[in-house]
Amino acid sequence: MELKSQEHYTYLLDTLESLVKVYRTVLDVVRREKEILVSAKLDDLHENNKAKEALLLRVRSLENARMKQARDPAQLVGADVEQPRLLEIASKMDSMQSDKLRNLHSVLDLLVRRVSEVNKQNEDLVQAALKNISGAMNAIRDTLQEKPAYGPKGKMATAVKAGGNLVRKEG
Repeated sequence: MELKSQEHYTYLLDTLESLVKVYRTVLDVVRREKEILVSAKLDDLHENNKAKEALLLRVRSLENARMKQARDPAQLVGADVEQPRLLEIASKMDSMQSDKLRNLHSVLDLLVRRVSEVNKQNEDLVQAALKNISGAMNAIRDTLQEKPAYGPKGKMATAVKAGGNLVRKEG
């Protein structure tokens, strides 16, 4: 491989390795988020969400750089330049370079799937918590609403607070 094309390949590998590092950190953050959700520490959750947002911005930036840096190696090996794919580029390179690209692709793919799985579990936890909170709020609202009660001669009396009077004190 020529010096210029070797540089493009090296830049691409550096970007991919940076993406792997960031995705590993994202995975740690979403795992920590799960622990925080279970422990219900809202301040920690806020800080964790800020860290996750910053990491996702970094992922977007690295992903854009990866797309740009993959175009030159894709063009050199005759792969799709508009939508460069690592596996397609790897399939058209010599074995040592292609093995490195395939390995990085596999690691990234695995990390993205794990992040998605843990994030889905976190979403399920949040949805369950919201459902429980909504149920509790409805129960409180129902308890505080005025309830009808029977008055003398079996007719409905005016609304009574706190659940109604079922027994009248004689005294």
